Amino acid sequence: MPRGGGIPSDIDRRSFVALSAGGLMLGLAPAKADTSAVGLVRPFLSIDGDGIVTVYAKHLDMGQGIWSGLASIVAEELDADWDKVRVEGAPARMPDYAHTMFGAQTTGGSTSIANSWDQLREAGAVARRMLVQAAASAWAVPVDSIAIDKGLLSSGDRQGSFGVFAAAAGRLPAPKATPKPRSAYRLLGKQALRQLDAAAKSTGAQRYAIDGGWPDLKVALVARAPRVGARLQSFDGTAASALPGVRAVVAIPTGVAVVADTTWQAMKARKALHIVWDESAASITGSDPFMQGLAAMMAERAPDHRQQRGDPDQAFANAAQSVEASFEFPYLAHAPMEPLCVMGRMEGARCLLRGGFQSQTANQAAVAKILDLPIESVALDSIAAGGSFGRRAASDSDWVVEIAHLLRATGGRWAIKLMRTREDDMAGLRYRPQVRHHLRGALDAQGRPTAIAHHAAGEGVFAHLIDVLPDLHRSSVLLGNAFDLYGFAAGELAWWRPKLDIPVETFRGISNNHMCVAKEIFVDRLARAAGADPVAFRLALLQGDPRQAAVLARAAEMIGWNTPPADGRMRGVAVHKADESYVAQIVEVSGSPADFRVERVACAVDVGFAVNPDIIRSQVEGGIGFALSNSFHSALTIDKGAVVERNFDRYPVLRMDAMPRRIDIAILDSAAAPTGIGEPGSVLAGAAVINALERMGAPPAVRFPYHPV
Repeated sequence: MPRGGGIPSDIDRRSFVALSAGGLMLGLAPAKADTSAVGLVRPFLSIDGDGIVTVYAKHLDMGQGIWSGLASIVAEELDADWDKVRVEGAPARMPDYAHTMFGAQTTGGSTSIANSWDQLREAGAVARRMLVQAAASAWAVPVDSIAIDKGLLSSGDRQGSFGVFAAAAGRLPAPKATPKPRSAYRLLGKQALRQLDAAAKSTGAQRYAIDGGWPDLKVALVARAPRVGARLQSFDGTAASALPGVRAVVAIPTGVAVVADTTWQAMKARKALHIVWDESAASITGSDPFMQGLAAMMAERAPDHRQQRGDPDQAFANAAQSVEASFEFPYLAHAPMEPLCVMGRMEGARCLLRGGFQSQTANQAAVAKILDLPIESVALDSIAAGGSFGRRAASDSDWVVEIAHLLRATGGRWAIKLMRTREDDMAGLRYRPQVRHHLRGALDAQGRPTAIAHHAAGEGVFAHLIDVLPDLHRSSVLLGNAFDLYGFAAGELAWWRPKLDIPVETFRGISNNHMCVAKEIFVDRLARAAGADPVAFRLALLQGDPRQAAVLARAAEMIGWNTPPADGRMRGVAVHKADESYVAQIVEVSGSPADFRVERVACAVDVGFAVNPDIIRSQVEGGIGFALSNSFHSALTIDKGAVVERNFDRYPVLRMDAMPRRIDIAILDSAAAPTGIGEPGSVLAGAAVINALERMGAPPAVRFPYHPV
């Protein structure tokens, strides 16, 4: 079962040796009196005297199974016994745990496997080589005579476990080692491994930050401004302070915090606060006027970003037929099952935090600045998180800096768990942006597509950094191939960026969760206007993209596309490339637009080499539910700067009984390097279902969530 914590803090950093320019570091544990604790210790793995292999994951597991996936890479290279493999969250430490693509320790963009693939393969191969060398020396046999199977080294009639040789291996210089060829894999891509946290999650033994765990831990809640832009004017905490169990009532930059012995006591104390808010500069923004403003912006001024292919103006001028459509997507709340929560305590001139940290480098730096501490004096104990969907990745560390302010305001007197209720979490002002799309398409006299124009207006997920990192904002608009031209000979992509006061944040799928939906619904309408089969229409446009065409063809084969569905049923199609992964989904829907049921989803994916097929399937299945929820159920409304929906009674999400009755997933064999699936599999299903409903006669989808009645 995954354990909280990280690499022991007493490792001699001077003994670390760089093995590659990519930053893979190996090092030795210092000698200790207790030799059972001495082993092969590395930034990425350790092996102790009992033969337990512990993998230190630099990426956060927030339910996507990445800790098991990363551990399986190491286990494969070691030929370890999976029952003796453990995983822990790595500490916040640069550059040892830097994301090789982003330059900081963080998790996002469905890149964890792709980013760690070479590092962990090399780490496992080096550790294996050192164990073999240690055994060869002990037995006085040639290195190439030693075999390893499930954590047991053997040569002739001699054998010993990893634990027998771990200490000796740890004293050897780090050698060069070559990872296995795929043809030699025993675990990766070949069997459904038991996820390391499956039993703990099934029995309730899995611990999250919201569960606490430190002795004498106090609980804190914050009363925050009711509207965007409102500021604390004054407060009276007398009544709250008089309640049983209340330890402190203090002002911090985001509001007024209460610290108490229990959660219930903190809740009652917060209700007893008397606060006066200064709303003179509060936002008057509302979702409806904002959407109207986006439409006006697109009509009245030039876009902030534009790119073209071919001559779209000429193609539209020569079109025999044109099609237009608009789509409006609302704000969405992340709503993870575990609301934001972090524990913190001061240990002299050192701060220790525990939680599900998704952006460790940014979190550590922000806390160090507030507490006026050196970076290395802020330790992050990364444990599993109960969901995120991007919320814990907040680039300004908004949910983590509050604990630093609170520790400072209380003088570090207590260990504190700062938590948010569901209402706090939903009103926390970090959302999927509200966006408007307008698309035009051109067909020639034979019904062939000749041009597309995809225009969109709304904030990118890094909009709050636009002034200092304009390229980052632009990438957040286009990230993950969200602007996808298919194979149109001519096309135009344009983006309008408003300046708004509603904070937005990364959201599962980045821009694909709305760009892809708009694009796939529109392409289906083009196919209908052309009188073309929607699969054949897309395949003709994907001749230059064989991997995307292959997943679509496979999904069509799975559902029996060439055989009509049963009476009363309709099929819908969607395909997309995101994060270098390819996904196609074809759905079969029964009933009527007013009362429909998703009977089946046939999904084909190409994620390069499939490291763990079972995790891939789990992510796609969950992603289908996520996409359907976003397309048909959820919307976050702003009214005069205040959030309307604050819990699931007004912010519905897809329930289990509304999941598709059947989901079939095919993972295509691929020689390409592994890529991600957590986000690519979560953006298509809504578009595919809407395409089926529109073919049933439902009114065209315009505003989301879509209610086809």
